[in-house]
Amino acid sequence: MNPLFDRHHVEHELGILRNADRYPLRFLVGLDEWATLPDLVTYVGSVGARGSVVARVVHVVELMGIPASFSLESVGEASAMVEEGTFLLRMSGVGAEGVVRNGRVDQIARILLEEGLAWHADAIVLAARRTSGARRLLGRGVREQVLRRSSMTTVLVSPQSTSR
Repeated sequence: MNPLFDRHHVEHELGILRNADRYPLRFLVGLDEWATLPDLVTYVGSVGARGSVVARVVHVVELMGIPASFSLESVGEASAMVEEGTFLLRMSGVGAEGVVRNGRVDQIARILLEEGLAWHADAIVLAARRTSGARRLLGRGVREQVLRRSSMTTVLVSPQSTSR
C-alpha cells in the first residue's frame, strides 16, 4: 500500500506539521473538477476546524492547442468552482482564498508546486481519484508528478462516496 494513502501515515505527517513554529497550517488545495470538491472540502474542513488551518484553493485551467490557447472550460466556470470551494471551506470554519491559473496539461503539476512554494504551504491536498481513458492519458499523472517532485507533505484524499 502506498504510504500516502495510509491514514496513520497522514496523521503522523500532520502531527509533525502541527509541531512546527507556524500556526495555523497552510494547505494548498488543488481542485481539478466539480466532483472532487466535496471530498476535499470535507477533509480540509475536518482537519482545519477551529482555525488550525488556512487554505488556498487553486484550479488550473487546462490550455490545449498549438499555441496553447484553447480550453474546454471557461474562465467563468473555473472561477465559480474556486469561489464555491473557498465559500464551503469558510462555512466549515477554515479561512480560505482562491486563485485560477492557466497552463498546458503538462504544466499543471509545476504550477501547483510553484503556488505551494510561493504561498509557503505546509501541505498540498489533492483528490486521489483516478481518471481513466483519454483524461488519464492527457493528464500525464499530475498527482504522481506532484508526489515525485514535492518536498512538502502531499495528502491524497479518497472519494467518500461510491455513488458517483
